[in-house]
Amino acid sequence: MDKYDVMNVFTLLIGGSALFIAGCAAYFSVRGIALTFGAVSSFTIPIIIMASSLEFGKLIAASFLYRHWNTCNKTLRTYLSFAVVLLIGITSAGIYGYLSQAFEQTLSQVEGYEREIGSLQRQQGEYDRLISAYRTSGQKGSAIREEKQSDERRRLESYIRERREDIKDAESSKANYATQTDQMIIGERGRREAEQKRLESVIGIRRQDIADLEVQKREYKVEVDARIQQELVKEERANERLAQLDIEEEAKESEVNMRLAKLDAAVKIYRDKGRTFLEDGIKKANELLKNQAGEREALRSTLSGINASAQKERDSLRSTLASIAAGSQTARDDLDKRYKALDERIALVQKEISEASLKITGLTTGGAEQADNIKTALETLQVARAGADSRIAKLENEIAEASRKLTSLSETESVFGPDSSEELEAKKGELLAKKEDAEQQILLLEGKIRSTDIGSFKFVAGAFDDEVAAAQATDNPILIKEAMDNAVDRVVKWFILILVVVFDPLAVTLVIAYNASLLRKDEDDSDSTETAQNKNDDTSSSSFFNVANLPLILILGGVVVGGGYSLLNSNSTESSSGKKSKSDLLGDLSAHRFDDRSFAYVPDVAFGTCAFSGVRMMEQVGVPKILSSYLTDRIPFLGDLGWDPRSCGISPDGRVLYFLQFPSPDYIESRPHDVVFGLVMPIGDQELLKEFILQKLDLKSQSPNWKVQENTSPEFLSIRHKTAHVSLGMDKHCLVMLTSWWNDKPDPTFLDKELEQVFLFGQGNDTSAPAFTDRLSGNNYDLGFSLNGTNFFENFKKTTQEEALYSEFRDYLSFQLTAKAKESTGEISLEGEFDYVKPVLDSDFGLRVASKLSEFRDGSDSLGLSKAFGNFVEIFLQRLDFQTTVDLLDRIDLSKSSGFEDFDPDSVYSGSRVQGNSTGVFSLKVNSRKPGGESLCLLIDLLVAALNPLSPPSAVSSASDDE
Repeated sequence: MDKYDVMNVFTLLIGGSALFIAGCAAYFSVRGIALTFGAVSSFTIPIIIMASSLEFGKLIAASFLYRHWNTCNKTLRTYLSFAVVLLIGITSAGIYGYLSQAFEQTLSQVEGYEREIGSLQRQQGEYDRLISAYRTSGQKGSAIREEKQSDERRRLESYIRERREDIKDAESSKANYATQTDQMIIGERGRREAEQKRLESVIGIRRQDIADLEVQKREYKVEVDARIQQELVKEERANERLAQLDIEEEAKESEVNMRLAKLDAAVKIYRDKGRTFLEDGIKKANELLKNQAGEREALRSTLSGINASAQKERDSLRSTLASIAAGSQTARDDLDKRYKALDERIALVQKEISEASLKITGLTTGGAEQADNIKTALETLQVARAGADSRIAKLENEIAEASRKLTSLSETESVFGPDSSEELEAKKGELLAKKEDAEQQILLLEGKIRSTDIGSFKFVAGAFDDEVAAAQATDNPILIKEAMDNAVDRVVKWFILILVVVFDPLAVTLVIAYNASLLRKDEDDSDSTETAQNKNDDTSSSSFFNVANLPLILILGGVVVGGGYSLLNSNSTESSSGKKSKSDLLGDLSAHRFDDRSFAYVPDVAFGTCAFSGVRMMEQVGVPKILSSYLTDRIPFLGDLGWDPRSCGISPDGRVLYFLQFPSPDYIESRPHDVVFGLVMPIGDQELLKEFILQKLDLKSQSPNWKVQENTSPEFLSIRHKTAHVSLGMDKHCLVMLTSWWNDKPDPTFLDKELEQVFLFGQGNDTSAPAFTDRLSGNNYDLGFSLNGTNFFENFKKTTQEEALYSEFRDYLSFQLTAKAKESTGEISLEGEFDYVKPVLDSDFGLRVASKLSEFRDGSDSLGLSKAFGNFVEIFLQRLDFQTTVDLLDRIDLSKSSGFEDFDPDSVYSGSRVQGNSTGVFSLKVNSRKPGGESLCLLIDLLVAALNPLSPPSAVSSASDDE
C-alpha cells in the first residue's frame, strides 16, 4: 500500500470520526431544541428539520471557511465565522441540557428510591407509634372505664337507696289502707245522707232549668214571628213598587209615542199636498224629516232608557223579593233548630231528674247496697295490699339486679386495657408483621439504589471538595449527606461542561481536518497549486485569525458559550418567592406529602410556629407539652380529633400548626404584652366537621355555652364561648382555635377581631408564601418549631429606652431559628438552624455583644434592660444565641442526669457548622427506648433542661459539676 492509499484511508477515518461526532452532537442539539420548542405537537417535525439544517449548514460553513478563507468576501467570512461559533454554542447548550437531563433522571430515580425508603421508615416509626398508642390507649381506656364504672356505681347505689325508700313507702301504704277502709265504712252512712240531700237539690235545680227552657222557647217564637212579619212587609212594598213601575213606564212611553205621532202628522201634511205649481210638498216633507231626525233619535233613545231603567229596577226588586223569601225561610229553619235543641236539653234534664230520683230511692231503701259497699271496700283493701306486696317484690328484685351490676362492675376486666390484653397483643403482632414487610421493601430499594448509584462522582466529590471535607470533620451524617449532595452536583456540572467544551468543537475541527486532508491530497497532485498554497500559508501565518487557527477559535468560542450557558442556567434555577394567588398556594400546599394548607393561615406577623406531623402527634406531644392548657381545657373535643381525625372531618395527613403572635395594632395599647395562641388544622370534610362540632359543643341545646355567627367578609363560621376566653373559626380549608395569654381578662370582641384577621390573611387574593412555609413545610420531620426574631422584637410593645436598645442590637436580633425533630426506629434526631439577616456569626460574636451590652448599661437608655423586653434581648444575645446553644448541646451528659433513663447515654451526638457568617446549623441525635410521641416529649424535656435560659446549667450538662 503506497503513501497515497494510506492518506486516503486516514482521510476517510478523519471524515468518519468527524461525521460520527458531529452526528451525535447534532442529535443532542436537535432533540433538545425539538423538546424545548416543539414538545409533542404539530411543530415537532418542522423544528427538527430546521435544527438539522442548521447542524448540516454549520459543517458546510466550516468547510467553506477553510477552503475559501483567503478568497471569500470579508463580510461573508466574518458572518460565517460568527454563525459557526454561535451554532457551536447552540449545539453545546443542547448537549449540556441532554446530559443534565440524563443525570437528573438518574438522580431522580435514586431520590425516588430514597423517598420510598424514607416513607417506609416513617411507616415503621408510625407502627412503633401505634403500638405505643395502643398501649397508652389501653391504659387510658382502663382509666376512662374506671371513671365511667365509678359513675355507674354511684348511680346504682343511688338507685338502690331510692328503691328502698319506695319499699318503705309501700309498707306505709299497706298500713294506711286498713285505716282508710275503716274510715270509709264509718263515713259511708254520712256520705249517703249527704248524697241524698245533694240529689234533691240537683232535682230542684234541674226542674228550674226546664222552666227556663220553656220560657226561652216562647221568647224565641215571638222573636221569629216578628222577623217573619217584617219580611212580609218588605215583600208587600216591593210588589207595590213593581206595579207602580209598570204604570210609570206606560205613561212615559205614551208621552214619547204622542210626540212621535205629532212629528209624523207634520210630515204627513206636506206629503198630502204633493207637488203643485206653487209648492213642492214632497220636498218640504223630506226636509222636515231631516230636520226632525235629531229629535226623533232623542225620543227613541229616551224610550230605550225608560225601558232599561224600568227593567233594572224590576230586577232589583225581584232580587229583593227572593232575599226576603230566603230570610223568612231561614227564620223558620232557625226556629225549628232552636226548638229541637231546647227540646233535647229538656229531655236530658228530665233524664237527670229521673236518675237522681232513682238514686234517692236507692239511698233510702238500700241497706243491702251499703253492705255491698263495705264488702267492696274490703275487697279493694285486699287488692291494694296485694298490689303493694307486688310492688315491694318488684323493688326488691330491682335492688338485687342493681347489686348484681355493682358486683359485675367490680369483677369486669378491661377489654382493651393493659399490656397483657390479647387484643393489644394481636394489634402489636399485626404491626410487627407490617414492619417486617417494610424492612424487606427497604432492602429491595437499597439494592436498586446500588445498581443505579453514581459512586464515581461521589468518590471524586469526597476526594477534592473542601465542603465535604469540612462536613466529614464534624462526623455529623446529616451534614455530610447535605455537603456530599451539593458536591456531586458541582462535579457533575463541571464534568458535563468539559464534555460540552470538547464535543462539538472537536466535531467541527475534525471536519476542517478532513477538508485539509482532501486539499493536501490535491496539492500533492499539482505543483502550481502547491506553490500557491504555500504562498497563502505564508501570507496567513502572520495573523492569529487565519484558517489554521480556526479549530482553536472554535474551541475558545465553545468554552465562552458553555460558560455563559452554565451561568444563565444556574441563575434560572434560583427560586424566587414571587406572588401567586391564594388558591394556587393552597393547592400547592394541599398537594404535599403532608397537607400543608395550615401554613397559609399563619399570619405574617406571627413570631413563633410549632408544627406537628398530624393531629395524633399534636395529641401525643402538643397537648401535654406545648399547647396552652387554657385552650385544651376549653375545647372538649381535641382528644377525639387525635384518635380518629377522619371521622371528625379533619385531614388525617395534615400538618397541625400552633402559632403565637402579639395583638393587632387596634388592641396592642389595651392588651400590651398579651400573646395570642392559635391552633390551625386542615379540614378533610367540612360538613362532617360541622356536625361533629355541633354535637360536641351541644349547640342544639336550649341554652348552649357557645355563640355561632356567620361572617361574610372574610367568609367563615365563628363559634365563640359566651364566658370563657376562647373562639373557634372555620372555612372550607381550615379550622382555627384562638385564645390568649391574658385569659383571665376575657374580651370576645378582641378574639373575634384576631380571628377575622387570621381568615382575612388565609383567604387573601394575592400573597407570597407565608414566612414559615419554606422552613417548616415538607415531610422530613415529626415535630418542628420556628421563631422569627424580627417579628418578635419589632412587634413587642416597647418604651423609648427599649426602642433604643433594639436599634442598637437589631442586627443580632434579626434572625430565624428553626428546629425539626424526627423519630425513626429507636432514634431521635434534631436539626436546627440560626439564620441571621446580616453576617454576624463570627468568632467575635460573643465579645462584641458583651462589649455593646456593657456600653449600653452605662448609657442614658440603660433602663431599657431592666424590664421584660430587656430580659428577652439579653436571653437571645447571650443565652440562646447560636454559639451558646451549640456549646450547651455539646455538654449534654446523660450519665449524670435523672429522668432520661430511656435515652441511651452513650449514643448522644451533636454537631454544628457556620455557613457564610450568617447561617449556623446544629444537630443532635440520641437513641431512645420510647416510641413515637413519648420520645419526642422526652426530647423536649431534655432541651428544656439543657437550654433553659432562666435557670442555671442542669444536671444534663457535663460541666455542671465543675461549675
